[in-house]
Amino acid sequence: MSLFDGVDVVFYQVCSMDRAVEFYSGVLGLELIRREGNDWTEMRAGDTVIALSGELATRPHQGGATVILRAGDITAVERALAEHDVQRGRIEDMGGAKMLQFFDPDGNEIVALQPIE
Repeated sequence: MSLFDGVDVVFYQVCSMDRAVEFYSGVLGLELIRREGNDWTEMRAGDTVIALSGELATRPHQGGATVILRAGDITAVERALAEHDVQRGRIEDMGGAKMLQFFDPDGNEIVALQPIE
């Protein structure tokens, strides 16, 4: 029996809340749920909440969790990221899915994943 019944929220530390909100809502098109100044922002990605936590004086520590976003059309995701000059890798065929690794303005890793049906 599991002690948990789901994921409540996943969050990243950011250096500039304004820049991060513009990236996640403007570039990725996530729905802004709430923002509490420069301390906390929540965005909706399907059934998952992605949050941005407090502005930091320096670059966030690399590593930790990575958000994987399901995509219906990974080629469209790649085009949208390219239009905004987002740092990204190439679309990779993983056998059962295609994936694309990219980074937010603070260097946090994000992965887009399109299952192959």
